Amino acid sequence: MKLAVWNNKIKRYNKPVVVEFWAPWCGPCKMMAPYLNQVKTEYAGRVELLKINADDENDLLRELKIFSIPTILVYSNGQLLARKSGALAVDQLRKLFDMALTGKPGKIGLSNSARAFRLIIAAALAAGGFFAHQSIPLYLLSGLVFFSAVYDRCLIWKFISEKLLLKRS
Repeated sequence: MKLAVWNNKIKRYNKPVVVEFWAPWCGPCKMMAPYLNQVKTEYAGRVELLKINADDENDLLRELKIFSIPTILVYSNGQLLARKSGALAVDQLRKLFDMALTGKPGKIGLSNSARAFRLIIAAALAAGGFFAHQSIPLYLLSGLVFFSAVYDRCLIWKFISEKLLLKRS
């Protein structure tokens, strides 16, 4: 599918559209599928979910500059509001669907500057542990700060936290 055809297709929807680019062999896609279906059901009638098999649309992926899957695009009134790659938790998916409903662009997760700041602090704490003659508490604190900078990209953390959240519900 060509980009012009894609844009026309998106503009024809009378509701906001969330598009997932996935593939049958993609592990993170399989992991996210039940959560995406749950959120799709919650927003039924208000937001459309369009699933595109990446294996069938190589040209479109190239034109949209999608280099990893899963990737989710959020459209409202034919305009791209957000783009997120990687497996997402239920709350992140809800934020994307909410964004589609409001029509206001946004960002999911940490900003690049917040992530960089946390990584710098983690490195400083690790250096402090080294200069304090292998201070275990500083190394542990450094590890916690580092994890807080990257947790939203960690597939293992996403899987574990989703299981814990589902058990609390």
